[in-house]
Amino acid sequence: MWFLYSKMKIAFTLLFFLTFYQNGICQPKEANEKNFGNFIIKVTDEVTQDYADLINSRIDSIWSISSAKLDSSDFEIPKPPLVQVYKRESNIHFFVKPEFYTQYTVKCDVGREINHILKVDKETLLASNFEPYSFEVVENKWNFNRHTEEEFEILEYYKNDIKTICGFECYRVKIRVKGAAKGLVEMYVTEEIDLNYNPAFTNRYLLDLFYPLYVKKYSENHPNDVYKEYIFELE
Repeated sequence: MWFLYSKMKIAFTLLFFLTFYQNGICQPKEANEKNFGNFIIKVTDEVTQDYADLINSRIDSIWSISSAKLDSSDFEIPKPPLVQVYKRESNIHFFVKPEFYTQYTVKCDVGREINHILKVDKETLLASNFEPYSFEVVENKWNFNRHTEEEFEILEYYKNDIKTICGFECYRVKIRVKGAAKGLVEMYVTEEIDLNYNPAFTNRYLLDLFYPLYVKKYSENHPNDVYKEYIFELE
């Protein structure tokens, strides 16, 4: 019964998505021009056991020292939460249309939950979001035009490191992200696509330079232990 309900929920959500966004998925032949297409972006978000063990041992050590110093106090110091080990996989279905972008995310687990259903206006980069659980549309919930040039720094171009992705010749770039989301990002990018929105990296100033078709965001000291990877494929 649960499996049947899950299947019905997925089908109903997709039906609404098709109806509300009208031509958000089906593209007429006359609109099938260069830089317009459908992508599946395979996403892996992982924190490994090795990283969790390392950080949790540091947390234990610091907490033990701190709690010992305040042992005579009238309150007990709560222990900080431990780092959790996980590997989450999902697929972002991303559709490029002449006047807007649409996307939705399907989790790669038993329930295959669908969420993050967006329609992004190409001119304003404002995104409306459909909430499956409340069955309502939140207009202009996300503003992807909020990013600035100061949020990233290009560290190095590797123009001899070339891969063909989705039929486009791409070269590798390394950048540093600043601010709250700081870390390193490696991309394979093409200069043949001229679009101002990308689900994997939404800063339009960077997209003025090139368009990523592979993105890996990672911790500088632990590139393969704490990372989020986006692999683009044609649908």
